[in-house]
Parts: sequence; C-alpha cells; structure tokens
Amino acid sequence: MLRSFTQVSVLLVPAVLGGCDSASGLGDRIAGRRASPFALYSRNDMRAGLRFEVLQEAAKKESVKPYTCMPLWAGAQRCSVTIESGPLTAIVDSSARVIRLVASTAPLLRSGVNVHGQLILRDVVRETRVSWDSVGSVHRDGFDGDAPQLRWLDRGGRWGASLWYSRAHRADVPRSSEAAMDAELAASIPESIGVTDLPAYALLMERRPPTRAAKTTVNRAVAAPRMPPTREEVLIMLRSDLRALTIAEEGAVHSTGRYETRLDRLSLTRSEGVSVELVQPTENGWSAVGTHPLLPGVSCVVFAGYVPSPPATRKQGRRSAPGDVVCDQP
Repeated sequence: MLRSFTQVSVLLVPAVLGGCDSASGLGDRIAGRRASPFALYSRNDMRAGLRFEVLQEAAKKESVKPYTCMPLWAGAQRCSVTIESGPLTAIVDSSARVIRLVASTAPLLRSGVNVHGQLILRDVVRETRVSWDSVGSVHRDGFDGDAPQLRWLDRGGRWGASLWYSRAHRADVPRSSEAAMDAELAASIPESIGVTDLPAYALLMERRPPTRAAKTTVNRAVAAPRMPPTREEVLIMLRSDLRALTIAEEGAVHSTGRYETRLDRLSLTRSEGVSVELVQPTENGWSAVGTHPLLPGVSCVVFAGYVPSPPATRKQGRRSAPGDVVCDQP
C-alpha cells in the first residue's frame, strides 16, 4: 500500500508545479510518442500512453508491494496495485504501453468513515477536473440516473478521461435536474477515475476472443430447413458488424491519422439483412447505427473520436463509452 493519503496528496504538488514542458518531454521520450494530456491526480507518471515501466518505478518508490499482472489477450495484461485511495489498475498492450489506467475509490472513503481522507480526495478530484477542463471538452452521461458519468475528450478525440459515480447505494438521493446533478457530482467522491488511449483500447476490446459456443452435431443428410434468425442472433449480427466497423475505422486512424467518412472505402462484409449507417462522420470522429428489418424500432450504436453528441439507440435511448457497442434490450 502507498504511503498515507495525506502524504500522497503532497506528492501531487511537484507534479503540478514542475512545469508541463519538462514533464511532457519526459513522457514523450519514455512513451516514444505523445502521452495523454489527461493525468490521474495531476501526476505526470499516471497517464495513458506511458510505458508501463514508468508506473512500476513509481510503485517501487511508494508501495510495499509491486504491481501484480494477469494476461489478457493479444499479448495485453491487466496489472493492479493497491494505493491508499483504492485499487489502481493498468491495461497494458503488447508493446508495454499503458492504454488505460483506472483508480477505484475504496469503500471507506466513499462511505465517509475516513472523513479526513475523503476531504483530501475531494480536493484532489476537484483539481483534476480543473486540469482536464483546460485540455478537453466534458460531457455528462445522464441517461442512467444511478450511474452518472463525466467524460472528457481532448481536441483531437484521441485521449479520454472519465469520472464514474454510483448512486445505487444511496436510495435517499432523488432524481434531480441536470443543474442539480452537476452540483451533486461536483461535491461527490467518484467510484472511479480513469484515463484512456481511446483508439488503442477500443482496438484491444475488439480483439477480445469470442466465448466458445458448445458444438452441435448436424446430420447433413437430413438438414432442417433454414429458419429466420432469432432475436438474439440478430443482435449478435448487429454487434458483430459494428465491431468490424470499429476495427476498420481504428485501422484507418492508425495508418492515416484520420477516420474514414465513407463506408464504401472500408473493407466490410455485412451480415444478411443488417443495415449500418454512419452518422455525420468527420475525420476526427464518427458514429454509426445498425438496424435489422426483423427487429423494427430496435438499433445498436457505437462511436469513436470526437462527436458533438454520442449516439443513442432508437428505442431506449441507450448510450455507450467510445468504441463500445450498445443495443436496445429486449
């Protein structure tokens, strides 16, 4: 565990006062490319885009235990260490770069048992929000009143940051107006705080291997007549086609530096009956909606990069994080 939370908060001061030029230059040299402008707790050694060894060095100086890692897929790892405020988890890609870093808040801090630590963390989060506001645009996802989330995007749509809150364990909190909710979140402790390399993380998630389905024996001599796909099968096709689109778009932005605005320029194979439409795409971001005639009124959506307003499904108005496919539920 890291030093006491009071000591950790003191460590934040040199990171803020040390100057962005020298710190950013160090990050560039370490990562081999521009690191995220969003930092956890205003610390320059807690950014997406850095090499994982930077986080490991910090843990050696400040933690009793090192990071523990478990393999994911495509050569990636999930590495965690416990700090005073709660678990700190890094998603590390096959090149040892941190593509996502999330700090979860310990229950004792959220519940108010540790009042002193809660006050310190609230101040640190407030300073972090001010720092993020200076480099990116903020959007609040208010579609789920029990789990509101604040998201920031940098001007290029490459880097993201988020504060996630939960009101589910606070049954006494009524639904409120947008202004009241903003004020409530500003005074609340988030469940987690994260920074992400959006294209790299989306690409990793799309490479996640599918769950193996049970094998079935088919009598080819007496094959059953082909039946229309079930609702579940249609949703699987919709998600699959939108994930394929996400992979193609991330491939485009990695090779050309911009997203493709026309579907016919991407090598995509559609599932039978599935319709995919790009919604006001630009070189900096895109949204897409998928539909099928067997599920009238139902849709799936996905987006990446900078978009003026994240897309919502047509039936239930559901939204998602960048790169994640979300569909109307049965």
